Amino acid sequence: MHPSPSQALRAYGAVQATRSLREQEAEVYTTLSGRLRAALCSGSEMDRTRARADARRLFNALEVLVLHPSCPLPQEIRGNIASVARVALADIEGEKTDFTFLAEICDNFAAGLRTRPVTANTPTEAAAA
Repeated sequence: MHPSPSQALRAYGAVQATRSLREQEAEVYTTLSGRLRAALCSGSEMDRTRARADARRLFNALEVLVLHPSCPLPQEIRGNIASVARVALADIEGEKTDFTFLAEICDNFAAGLRTRPVTANTPTEAAAA
């Protein structure tokens, strides 16, 4: 017997709650990287359009978040991330989107989120570290 949708959602939520925010953010980049590569391989214009739209949303959000005054990252890192986001957005909006390039950006962000040591900005993060 399969679990009901509500049971599955609760189980998923319980698993997500045990993962750090950094791990969850890395998964977002990994998922987008997979979608970009799949769109490149499928040859479907619809898949490419969806992948571009997903990438546009992610890189727009990333740029807004790192440029917001409440972002806890150092100013130099914030500027660097915003620059990468702008380059990705320019590629997405360009005449020919380079899906491999965008996927590699996502892979690099995911790897950075998974390997970079966590700095203790809050008591919760300090306890987890």
